[in-house]
Amino acid sequence: MDLYNWKENPIPLQQVRDFFNKMNNVRGILLLSVSLQVFLVFVAPLRKSTGKKCLLLIIWSAYMLAQWTATFGVALIIQKVGDGDEEQMGSVVLSCWASFLLLHLGYTNNITAFALETKEWLSHMYRLIFQVLATFYVLFLLYFSSMPAILIFIAAVINNAERTFALYLASQDRFKKPNPDSKYARLTEENQHHTTAEIAIKVGGVLDDLEVIQYAYYSYKICSGLVFDQIYNFREQTQIRELFSSIEAENALRLIEVEVNFFSEVFQIKSEFVHSVKGYVCRFLAFGLVATAFVLLQWKRKSFEGTLDCRFDLKMTYILFLYAILQEVMVFIMVVFSDWTFAALMPDARLREKNSCISKVKRHVCSILGNFLVLKRPSWYPCECEVMHEVLATPILLRRWSGSISTYNLIGYCLKCCPTRIHYHKRDCFSILIDKVIHLSGFVINFLSLALLFEAAADIIKKASKYLGKYKAFSWSGVIIARGIWWLWSLIIKCLCFIVRKIFQFLLLKNLLDEMRYVSREPLTKDLWKFIFLELKDKSKYADNPRTIRQLCTARGDWVLKDGAWESCSRALIPFLADVSYDHGLLLWHIATELCYNTNTNEVNNESPDECGFCSNNYREFSKILSDHMLYLLLVEPKIMSAVVGIEEKIFQETCNEAERFFTENGLGPKQLKRACEQILSMNTNNLNKVTSQSVLFDAVNLANKLKTLQQENGVDIWKLLSKVWMEMLACAAYHCSSHEHAQQLSRGGELISFVGILMAHFGLGGRFQDMRIQSENV
Repeated sequence: MDLYNWKENPIPLQQVRDFFNKMNNVRGILLLSVSLQVFLVFVAPLRKSTGKKCLLLIIWSAYMLAQWTATFGVALIIQKVGDGDEEQMGSVVLSCWASFLLLHLGYTNNITAFALETKEWLSHMYRLIFQVLATFYVLFLLYFSSMPAILIFIAAVINNAERTFALYLASQDRFKKPNPDSKYARLTEENQHHTTAEIAIKVGGVLDDLEVIQYAYYSYKICSGLVFDQIYNFREQTQIRELFSSIEAENALRLIEVEVNFFSEVFQIKSEFVHSVKGYVCRFLAFGLVATAFVLLQWKRKSFEGTLDCRFDLKMTYILFLYAILQEVMVFIMVVFSDWTFAALMPDARLREKNSCISKVKRHVCSILGNFLVLKRPSWYPCECEVMHEVLATPILLRRWSGSISTYNLIGYCLKCCPTRIHYHKRDCFSILIDKVIHLSGFVINFLSLALLFEAAADIIKKASKYLGKYKAFSWSGVIIARGIWWLWSLIIKCLCFIVRKIFQFLLLKNLLDEMRYVSREPLTKDLWKFIFLELKDKSKYADNPRTIRQLCTARGDWVLKDGAWESCSRALIPFLADVSYDHGLLLWHIATELCYNTNTNEVNNESPDECGFCSNNYREFSKILSDHMLYLLLVEPKIMSAVVGIEEKIFQETCNEAERFFTENGLGPKQLKRACEQILSMNTNNLNKVTSQSVLFDAVNLANKLKTLQQENGVDIWKLLSKVWMEMLACAAYHCSSHEHAQQLSRGGELISFVGILMAHFGLGGRFQDMRIQSENV
């Protein structure tokens, strides 16, 4: 067999070196820019499909790098032209590249702005002006010798102007301006009786996908006050309230999913402008200009195809043209199959009455495209744990939001436990692949994972030393040396982890890393959403005046205890709600819920369902999920809770220190969560000195013991009580959450609190409708 002769055929280092020399500077920046654009096109839509921080961090980095790359690339081209390199690389190629870099700034249709703070349309306009001037300067230096570059430049200006105008349309300042003469207000007046009649027909039935889009768009237009701080009249609120009072919980979730998608796309991408007549004209012009530029480039191809470098640069230019054309095609496909298109094609009532030809065409197009909406319908999959549940498991590419609930457990955090979920379900291969990639990214980013690798190596060395000690063939000196190496290695690991931890604390990244390690995402179950829907629907029956509405929305569990069904336990539990602040009470009830959850497992098995169809096991899971979710909002998303809490870091820190000290003294580790809860409950809190400590751990133990006593002696279903208390705390937080924070959450996959806030507004429990009603009553 002939072997490869390395002496006669050495490794082509010179060819490799030449390739990298070609890729430096402008060429490398161009390929990086195209790669980032392709990455953002496919990955950026996953922001609203998953709320994982690792993915958001990666997308944010790519988004910022893409903007920097375009600016830096134009600067490099100006330098090349100034150095006289345009003759070597070709003036046509350089001018086209500069225009393409400007065009890339106007793309990112899936991520016009990453967060609301970056959507300052005025500052973006200033940056755009300087970028346009820099590109124009390149064309000027090259004497406007390239007609394809000029056409691409015009298309880039159109794209960037479209993006800037979209940012202006999505700015909150614009939405806060009163607009009493809006066309949708007139549409509401004209279709009031028609809409009410159709809603009445659908009582108890299932809405089809087109009706979901229609009603969701109607709700989005009227209830924009939840996010845009607008106020609408009482009649409009009554229409929405009647709609949601007449449908089932699952249909309500479908409506709010589409409504949330409208909100998210208005804030984060160019949806409102793209789906307008002006947007269609801009897209057509941009595509036509790029296609014309490509044809002109083909005509002049032979004039600059002489050298090898020019042929290489020409291939790169073709790649840029190919991406630009495919980008426009993808935008067209996204526009056609978006919820906005279906909302725009819904036949108008006036046209339907006239049996208009336009109305027939709209209905025909909707019936054809409507088959695609079936794929985006929420998918429920059975999941058997302690109780059979159906969990939300829509494929990741078809989701309108993450479909999960973020949870955070204090006792698990103190024990350094890996977070676990209650419900698991089978997922599609692509979702599993995405999760694996995100998990791998988090493994690389999280410094604790690096520490675990070192600790694993230390364990291997320790086990190897013990293994060697069993055999006489190895001297005792060798064993001592091996154990000495293990001890030294462990010392190095501890020092390294301590240094890295301090560095991350100094860089204010510890909270981010803790979130990536200890936050889990629980899939939304159909029963939990039904429970939330029924609770808010029941409260809306008492919302007959502004004062009662305010009491319902600001209750923190005390409204439940005032109910006659819980009169027997009201006196014992009211002090744990009324005599403490919101944040203090949330921590206290969270710990008590966790203690009862891990020690009360044998007392909730043989329970019959109540009138709502839920048994004690259902309420137990509701309490656990809502408790962990509220702690997540309190600690990880404090801005959401800023209107109702003023938590001091000292309270949480002392509670954690007290728990960690207790676990260390009793030798409890990460895999002993249930035993840890049992030992905490068994401690005697009467002899403990709590004068100088702000820890709520011992108060939580007292609360948990009172709950267990009420269950054992009075037969109280504590899980039903706890679930209702947590529902009131969640509703209180959603009621006080600012519109800005609701909008921020929608851009990161959405949280349950945003869905609850929108549902409260639809049931007439929103503050802005309430304020409007107060004004009307005063008149």
